[in-house]
Amino acid sequence: MLAEGQGLMLRETPNLDWLRVFAETAATESFVLAAARLSVTPGAVSQRIKALEAFLRVELFQRYPQGVKLTEAGRRYAQRISPALDLLVSATREIASTGGPKTIRMSILPALAQLWLGPRMDNFYSLHANMNVEIWADATVIDMRTSNFDIAIRYGQPPFPGCEYRALLFDELVPVASPKLMMATDADHLGLPIGAPLMLDIYWEHDFTDWLNRTSQIRPEKLSTQTFSLYSMTVDAAVQGSGFMIGHTALIGGLLEEGKLQQLSQLRVPSNNQFYLLTKSGAPLSEAAETFVTWVVEQARAGEAQPSPGVAGLESDGAADVAEAGN
Repeated sequence: MLAEGQGLMLRETPNLDWLRVFAETAATESFVLAAARLSVTPGAVSQRIKALEAFLRVELFQRYPQGVKLTEAGRRYAQRISPALDLLVSATREIASTGGPKTIRMSILPALAQLWLGPRMDNFYSLHANMNVEIWADATVIDMRTSNFDIAIRYGQPPFPGCEYRALLFDELVPVASPKLMMATDADHLGLPIGAPLMLDIYWEHDFTDWLNRTSQIRPEKLSTQTFSLYSMTVDAAVQGSGFMIGHTALIGGLLEEGKLQQLSQLRVPSNNQFYLLTKSGAPLSEAAETFVTWVVEQARAGEAQPSPGVAGLESDGAADVAEAGN
């Protein structure tokens, strides 16, 4: 028999499955992406959202031919229920005694996942075999306030709304190429291989122009370009000697040390954005997530390099700001 007032509480509380689906959809503003994360069909997501909207008598999403977008009411609701769902998940993980793997969910830029984090994950699992890290590699910026991610690593600049952050990796821009390409090609006055294409990726397609402007250089005439969808593909092509590219030192530092790529200029400039590790403000991390965050920071510090002299020195104030944000 229900206690007095309990029936009212049940009538005022939406189905937990609806809320879980809503939280995923609010984080991505996409029925398709939410369905992929939940291992259901987009139709199932749409049905649950409609059921929740009918229960609340409020429209949570605006529907467009190209997708959906949170309404203002939907955004406020997502921000309110997300911490509650996080606490529910955390409490369930804490009380469960199955002995199964402890899961950490993180959002990260694909280039960083492929070139920096991925090669280090074997080390993490060798130390913590009972943990599982779900890595969502996507250039889309996820609103941590409405997501169920424990951690995000962002390429940007503070502030990050609703998040606590710390500086993770210091990044500089510099042109690079493979030694075998430079041995087979003459260099121009900028140190760039004459006749070789500039290789770009879609996400960082303006890096070369940025580097030229900030080093007061002029773009070489008749420079051809090749464009890739992923930065990691651009790096692979550069290592193979297909052309030159602008390197992000936070991502290709190991390749420079190994001699697979070489720096073509002494003029290195700090990236306008930097890599930060984010967690939700006011939402305590699980013990597993705390362990993972500590490990990530240790990995970053182990490979930490000081800003280079030259042009970077002219912008040392910005570099200091990045370092200070991590303290």
